[in-house]
Amino acid sequence: MPASPTSMTPTTSLAGRLLNIFAAPGEVFDEIKAASQSTATWLVPVLIYAVVGVISVCIVFAQPVIQQTIHDQQVKAMDKLVQQGKISQAQEDQMLQAVEKFTGPTMMAVFGSAGMVVYSFASIFGWALVLWLLGYWLLKAQLGYKKTLEVAALSSILLVLDLVITTLLTVIFGRLNAGPSLALLVSDFDLNNRLHLLLGAVNVIYLWHAGVLAIGLAKLSGSSIVKASAAVFGFWVLVELLLIAIGMGQWAL
Repeated sequence: MPASPTSMTPTTSLAGRLLNIFAAPGEVFDEIKAASQSTATWLVPVLIYAVVGVISVCIVFAQPVIQQTIHDQQVKAMDKLVQQGKISQAQEDQMLQAVEKFTGPTMMAVFGSAGMVVYSFASIFGWALVLWLLGYWLLKAQLGYKKTLEVAALSSILLVLDLVITTLLTVIFGRLNAGPSLALLVSDFDLNNRLHLLLGAVNVIYLWHAGVLAIGLAKLSGSSIVKASAAVFGFWVLVELLLIAIGMGQWAL
């Protein structure tokens, strides 16, 4: 009796799959498509992402220069409101006192760590949903959500690399948004500057991550890499623009 296609497909360990995402993502996703579903395939990468994210947050917020930068950005934003006549100087002083209670090193590390854990799960589950929807609406393919979840989770190992690089660059340069992006070209990064935020969005690893997701979508759907890339990168651009708008709104508040 001939072996089934799934049993004939060589299996790779989870560690091997995570490493192969860097060199041969297409082979990894071919195997994912043929193999049976596995909870560990998506859960382990998510946990790795969360743990590394928490460590990164704690290291970054422990840097005195980062603490001062955040404080200066807050003061700058509120000074602008005073100049515009939206609040008085007394109100600014009161607001700064209230803000400082929640932006101390410990509180920032606690809130940042909790936020990173939530974000790690939400982002991967979110990307899995996006791949599923893009496959259904644009590529006319019936994809299993658990399969797109595995693709999104394995691809997140690139985001882990981004966290490590960003943490190291932040410690070295002592500045926010010191990730592998065009923001490194800006000596005085301003979170209220739209151009600076746009430069920060042009992150080499984010682009790499989107490309790997596109390969995964193409493999699962059986469509061309061109169509899958157009779908994924189109969505990625929209999300980055939305995040920039939200980020500027938060700092303005």
